[in-house]
Amino acid sequence: MTQFFDDDGLRSLWRQGGTALAALPLAEIKARAATFDRAIGRRNRREYAATLFVTLIFGLYALILPEPLLKAGSLLVIAGGFVMAWQLSRRTSRPDPDAEATDIRAYYRARLATEERMLASVGIWYLGPLIPGLVVFMAGLAAAGGFGSALGFAAFAAIPALIFIGIWLLNRRAAAMLRAQIERLDAVSPPTEGKEK
Repeated sequence: MTQFFDDDGLRSLWRQGGTALAALPLAEIKARAATFDRAIGRRNRREYAATLFVTLIFGLYALILPEPLLKAGSLLVIAGGFVMAWQLSRRTSRPDPDAEATDIRAYYRARLATEERMLASVGIWYLGPLIPGLVVFMAGLAAAGGFGSALGFAAFAAIPALIFIGIWLLNRRAAAMLRAQIERLDAVSPPTEGKEK
């Protein structure tokens, strides 16, 4: 998920002020929505490819590593990867040509809001499913490598924990950027009754 906001076009789109949006013709908003769609598609394809890679690597580990904890952890990581990919597919915003044709501003705002909610909750649906498998796998590595004490395991687990915290923080930052973009859109054209805030 960390690659979501590395797209320069998307980053500049988030940073633009409300006055720029106020002067935008509908064709420009439609172009921005299309850029957003492409960025989401690229992000999803990267995540699905990463899930395939993780499945292959940990599947190989499950086959060749002798320790039961390593085998169990590998299988749990694979299951967590599938849950994460399913959640990404379920939670991501999708283009809707019919909605786009009726009100492009509302359509674009709804897409931003869906992505904002998804990124804000990345700790639960993206990182959460991977944690049990990684903990079991790392416990197996720690036992096999002589890090059997609680302190040794904590030191061993510090790097992956910091990586997960970094991913969580980066996605929270991206969600805040999307919230700011939604607020700018609302300042230019407030959502009507019944539309999601």
